[in-house]
Amino acid sequence: MSIVQFINSGPHLPVQNLRATLDYYRDKLGFTDEWVFGEKDGGIRRDSLRLLFAEDPAFASNINNSRHRLPLLWFVENIEQVFAEFKQRQIELAEELRTHPYQLKEFAFIDINGYYIRVAEAIEQE
Repeated sequence: MSIVQFINSGPHLPVQNLRATLDYYRDKLGFTDEWVFGEKDGGIRRDSLRLLFAEDPAFASNINNSRHRLPLLWFVENIEQVFAEFKQRQIELAEELRTHPYQLKEFAFIDINGYYIRVAEAIEQE
């Protein structure tokens, strides 16, 4: 069996509530190695995917609201295993796993701050 490997992301994302966000990513999405700096800044990681958060409810609401959502793209290895894990964790999906003509296999969900997260893996052209 191959190993699931999360790869990379880099933005410092504004969130509604830092503690609730860290709890969600740890308890619901399986992230670990959480850290907090002061009361408003923190982060978490899974494999090589590190996420940084800053508690700023007004900014978070401007980015993600009823008119639009900021999409994030996470690249992973072994996406079928990640997809199965997220379904087992009962993550509500915005898009089911499928192959796109632009050579990515991906699925999507919306996190507790309204970010539209696309989880993707590059596929070899046939």
